[in-house]
Amino acid sequence: MAAMRMKTRMLPLGCGLACALMLASPLTAQQPANELAQTAAKEYDFFTASFGELNSGALNLDELPDGTLPSVWVPDMAAIPASRLGSDSGARLLANTIARQWWGVEVSPRTLNDAWITNGMARYAELMYVEHESGANALQAELQDVAAGALACDTVPLSSAGSLSPSSPEFQSMTMEKGAMIFHMLRWEIGDKAFLATLRAALSQYAGGSIRAADFEKLAEAESQQPLTAFFALWVDGIGAPHFSNNYAVYRLGNNKGFRTTGQIVQGLDLFRMPVELSIETDGKTETRKIEIVGRETQFSMETFGRPRRISIDPRNWVLKSTPGLQARVDLLKGRQLAAEGDLTAALAEYQKALEANPRSSLANFRIGELLFRQRNYPASVNAYRDALGGDGEPRWTEVWSHIALGKIFDLTGQRNRAVNEYQLAVQTSDNTRGALDEARLYLQKPFQRPENE
Repeated sequence: MAAMRMKTRMLPLGCGLACALMLASPLTAQQPANELAQTAAKEYDFFTASFGELNSGALNLDELPDGTLPSVWVPDMAAIPASRLGSDSGARLLANTIARQWWGVEVSPRTLNDAWITNGMARYAELMYVEHESGANALQAELQDVAAGALACDTVPLSSAGSLSPSSPEFQSMTMEKGAMIFHMLRWEIGDKAFLATLRAALSQYAGGSIRAADFEKLAEAESQQPLTAFFALWVDGIGAPHFSNNYAVYRLGNNKGFRTTGQIVQGLDLFRMPVELSIETDGKTETRKIEIVGRETQFSMETFGRPRRISIDPRNWVLKSTPGLQARVDLLKGRQLAAEGDLTAALAEYQKALEANPRSSLANFRIGELLFRQRNYPASVNAYRDALGGDGEPRWTEVWSHIALGKIFDLTGQRNRAVNEYQLAVQTSDNTRGALDEARLYLQKPFQRPENE
């Protein structure tokens, strides 16, 4: 491991941001190292406030060489690639890696069937930090990807995850993404105070040891004073997610007292039992209420002063659920996993399913262009990247990387002037996601050449 280290800092735990800024050495004068120390100090302070103090007294912060490992964590050490520093995704990756000091080092899973506790909580700790730094809207944006990951490989209950290879994409997706969603839903079910108390109790009672899912369930019940058997049976011992729909009617109340909306929430999981937020948008304001949904059909009745215009079930995404928009994300994720495994035909089918759900999806078109580029089908790849540029623009980075990809194709087909134009358009986006601007500037200096081993 030591041979992989490029830059190392010893950051006394609990010293805070000011201490990180005072780490004086020739290397700390460099901007990436300063960013690493500052971000790590803020993240550590937040996790300490949320989870409690660690037994150790220092944290090694390392920068990994690019192209080695996505991250490294061991007792007292966290490391991410240097290229990820200074970006939002890098800050999230670092948060996840530092959180492993609590969820992985301080407490470990008893078996692979319990790995969702530590993998999932490290992922959710990352989301908690995003919410702390950037607010509820930033958390909502991140939850979409986490929910897609939770449903992409939801074919085996988490309580049977040990039947999968720990290095498989299925195991990683299930334990990290679905695990994170379980913690998010538990927070909604029992409230912030009991949720944090449960986490602290787990770290205190099982410090230096291992924890089982049954142990965690008992702690959550003790701290919340709520029965949670149905919750854990649904999400840990089961698979699938509800697809909510509703039927309702609106009645005007007499004497100018407003309106009453009565209806029925329908979903397909017979064992489902959770509180779900119901939101009614009216002419005047939005009214919300928690509805306890039990089984496949649940009745509701709400009174509002303004005339109801729209009803939303779980508008703040506290519950893992299947929606058309999320299904498109799931298809994209499945396609990327299949492409990584080399099954390009199956990957293309998944991307096309996502495109059918959202014909203007820039991401679906980008992934199709990426796959066709790998197959050297340059004409079709150009069309896909053009469609990505003319699509919904989500996520934003599809613009800069589509221009770079087009530039590469023009270089490979002997059209240098057109390639230069695309690289210039990439630079004009000012979007350096995953080093995009650096790559565009590189190919402005010299034409792209496909590696011989591709």
